[in-house]
Amino acid sequence: MAEPLGEEELRILLNLERGLTIKAIARAAGLPYTRVLRRFEELSERFVLRLLPRFEELGLVPVAALSRVNAEAPPFTTLRIRAGGAEEYRVHVGLVPAPYLERFARDTAGEVVLRGLELAYWSPQSAGPRQSLDLGDEELLALPEERKPAGRAPDRVDLALLSYKISHPFMKLSEAYLRAMGSGSWLPEVSRQSLAYHYRRHVKPKLAGLRSYPLDPEEPLQLVYLEGWRAPAAARAASLLLPGFICALIDRGKALVLAQLDSRQRIELYRIVRGLRVAVPLGELLAEEVETYQLRLWEAEERKSWIYAWTGVRVKKPFFP
Repeated sequence: MAEPLGEEELRILLNLERGLTIKAIARAAGLPYTRVLRRFEELSERFVLRLLPRFEELGLVPVAALSRVNAEAPPFTTLRIRAGGAEEYRVHVGLVPAPYLERFARDTAGEVVLRGLELAYWSPQSAGPRQSLDLGDEELLALPEERKPAGRAPDRVDLALLSYKISHPFMKLSEAYLRAMGSGSWLPEVSRQSLAYHYRRHVKPKLAGLRSYPLDPEEPLQLVYLEGWRAPAAARAASLLLPGFICALIDRGKALVLAQLDSRQRIELYRIVRGLRVAVPLGELLAEEVETYQLRLWEAEERKSWIYAWTGVRVKKPFFP
C-alpha cells in the first residue's frame, strides 16, 4: 500500500474542502503558501485531486453499469474495467446526461445499473488515528437524496473549462481553455477577463468543492457492489474508516465501492457489511484491465442540449471518479 501521510500532508488534505485554491487551502491549514504548493506537487504522485461539480446542475448523472457481456465503451464513459472474481464482469462508469441513462445502460448491456445520487470520496480522517463509528447513526443511515438534473446543458465555454478543471483543479483558466481549443472541435476566442467571468458566474456556483483519494499503481483496484437498503450507510462508513477507500457511487438500495484495501482493511469492510446486514451479491471483483477517459464535454453540447456523442480521450489518470 501507499506510504503513510506526513503530518503536514494530512493537515493539508484535512483542509482540502475548505477552499478551491492553493492560497485558500494554505490559509485554512495555517501553512505557508510555498510549502503547501510543494506538498501538493509531492502528493500528486500518490493522490488524485478532483474538483467536484454538483453534476445534477450540469444535467449529468454519475452512473455505473456492470455486465458479463464484453460491451464497447459507450459515449460519456470515463472508466472501463475488466474485473474478475467468481465471474468476469465489464464495469462502465460514466457521467451521463439524464435523457440518455437508459441508452447507456442498454449499450453496456448492464445487468446491474446504479446512479451516483451521492458520491462518497476517501476521507483524510481515515489516515489519522483509528476512530469509532456508530453504525446506527441517523445521518449515516439516511437515504441518498434524489435531485432533478438540469434540463439544459451549460454553454461550451463553461464545459471546456470543466473538462480540464475537474481533473486539474489548480490549472489556470487560460491554460485549461487553450488546451480545450487545441484538442477538440471549435470553440470561440475568449479573453482572460471573459474566462474569469464565466468561471465566477457560471461554473463556481455549481461546484461542491475539492476531493482527493490515494491511488497506488502497484495495487489492483477492488470493486465491491453492495445491495440492501443500508448499502448507502455501508459505503459511507467505509469512506470514513478505510485508508484504502477511493470512491463510492451511492444509489437507493445499492452502492458500488472502488478501493485498494489491504487484508486488514478488507476485514474491516466485511465487519461493516455484516454489521449493517448488507449483501455483496457479486463478491469481490479485482480489476484486471482499466481504461480511463477524459470527456471533452463541450463536444457533446448542441444548442444548450446534450447530444449522445463520443467525446472521450484515453488518459493515464482518472478523469472521474
